[in-house]
Amino acid sequence: MTQPQHPYGDQPQQPYGAQQPYGQQPLAHPGQNFGPGSALHQPVAYGYHPVTGLPYSHKTKLAAGLLSIFFGYFGAGRFYAGHTGLGFAMLIVNIVLTVVSLGMWLFVAWIWPVIDGIVLLAGEPKDKNGLPLR
Repeated sequence: MTQPQHPYGDQPQQPYGAQQPYGQQPLAHPGQNFGPGSALHQPVAYGYHPVTGLPYSHKTKLAAGLLSIFFGYFGAGRFYAGHTGLGFAMLIVNIVLTVVSLGMWLFVAWIWPVIDGIVLLAGEPKDKNGLPLR
């Protein structure tokens, strides 16, 4: 009579609830190694995102968010982050709508920059090169 095959290859069968000696825990999947020498336990170098491993940008999301909140009418936060297309869009839309509405748009124009500043501060914004802001 043959012993039942383990779903992940030939591993010793032990009774249910039997403890393995310390440091010899069976792996859930072949090749899985989350032990002390694995890459998941290596410290990340300063200046690199801990999850993705990408280096951080030299620009900060605090500066981008505050520039967007206080000078967002001119697209300053997006220009700082390197998103010149969105910065020009904010600038052009706000100027054109202010001129067309004879200044009445100024009362509403602060909503877009404030929301954009909050998104820059609370989210995971990236610069023009795709690197996360510090």
